[in-house]
Amino acid sequence: MHKFALVYLLAHNGEASLACPISCTDGLIQVLEAKGAEDLRATYLPRLRSIETPFAGAQFVTEQAGGSDVGAIAAVARPNADGSWSLTGDKWFCSNPDEFFAVAARVVDEGTNAAARSAPGTEGIGVFFVPRVLPDGRLNKLSLLRLKDKLGTRSLPTAEIKFENATAYPIGEPHEGFKTLMYYVLNVSRVHNAVNSCGFLHRAFLEARNYARQREAFGHTIINYPLVQETLLRLLARLWRQRLLTFRLISLLDQHGLAPADEAQAMWQRFLINLAKYRTAATLTSSIREALLILGGNGIVEDFTVLPRLLRDAMIIETWEGTHNTLCLQIVRDASGSRLLERWQAETSRAREGWPHDFLAATRRRFTAAHETLRTMISSNQFADRRWAARHARRFVDQLGNLLELAWLAELAVRHAHGAEPDMTAALLTVVAADELLPAEQMFASFSEKLDGYAAALIDETPVTADVSQL
Repeated sequence: MHKFALVYLLAHNGEASLACPISCTDGLIQVLEAKGAEDLRATYLPRLRSIETPFAGAQFVTEQAGGSDVGAIAAVARPNADGSWSLTGDKWFCSNPDEFFAVAARVVDEGTNAAARSAPGTEGIGVFFVPRVLPDGRLNKLSLLRLKDKLGTRSLPTAEIKFENATAYPIGEPHEGFKTLMYYVLNVSRVHNAVNSCGFLHRAFLEARNYARQREAFGHTIINYPLVQETLLRLLARLWRQRLLTFRLISLLDQHGLAPADEAQAMWQRFLINLAKYRTAATLTSSIREALLILGGNGIVEDFTVLPRLLRDAMIIETWEGTHNTLCLQIVRDASGSRLLERWQAETSRAREGWPHDFLAATRRRFTAAHETLRTMISSNQFADRRWAARHARRFVDQLGNLLELAWLAELAVRHAHGAEPDMTAALLTVVAADELLPAEQMFASFSEKLDGYAAALIDETPVTADVSQL
């Protein structure tokens, strides 16, 4: 929690080119701590943690034929007599190619027919530690072919790298590489991704708010115009619900670790990791664009505001560590083969039961109607139809996310409203969130009419006193 709170604050600087190597190094540290051999941990963990090489780790998985499809990886690793392995293949998207790498490759046990000894798909994938410089001081056998010319994170080098019998060391059991990769590398990166998204979103909100406080147009400061207030409040409500989703997940990681022994808990955390990465990234680019447009022409001037860089980097956050479709399809597959949706229903139902009828009464009624509709659909098991799931995965996951975020935000609102110093900020932002996430009550209904008189305090991020019983 402490680490990711610092990452969240650091993300406000808008430096995704720094946030990426922090994430990459953290993922390498996590996988070495969990699965690395004793000599690997003793030799390389002190260097990865040292201020002399602060952000020197990276993970190379993607190939031309195998991006989201990890099972299509063609790079191969073969065992050597001394216990090391020789790794050969091309990696297509290698960010932060600094000193120490975790590389995914197909495990090949030499025999009469080497190709036949490699298991197909993800079953044949291993994860290997590859240092750029070997312990005896020799350069390892790898070549940087070229650097990518990217839309975002332009100050962070991303290379295409060729490995030619490079010396590599297995991290964990070679034939359990995909599981190791998911739990300790990709999942760590996805949490970093979600936290950085939240930090970027708050920075965009702050830029837009501070500009709107100063800019005068048509005789008034523009922060007083209803459409500007609506935009700012939508951004703030989006931040609150996504930040809450992300940090409740992080709290579970503190309690249960990255790879819980309990299968149900492991599946729930996997769902939340995939959901948080998807939800925070999927709306980030559009959120930053909305903030940028409040600045008008000044919003696209590079030396006036950070927002153009945030906009470009937001697209990297969207595409990095799992596209939206990949994440949603994985969630639907998990839902059809586990008791995941029972846990989702228990979480959302608990929040609903603890939501007083005279607290945000209108919002509660809307939430209850949407909740019952989705519960009915879940009980029909329609999502288990693969063809249906392939077509509607994102819509289905959006509904799961909408209601879970609202449920948890409403829980937070109840706690804040009944605390020692009651604050209705979370309650009022629950109304804003419901307006965005639930079906519209009528064509021209707007939360801004319901929140008239409270907008200024919400936008200032100061505690609010309000009667929210009927909202």
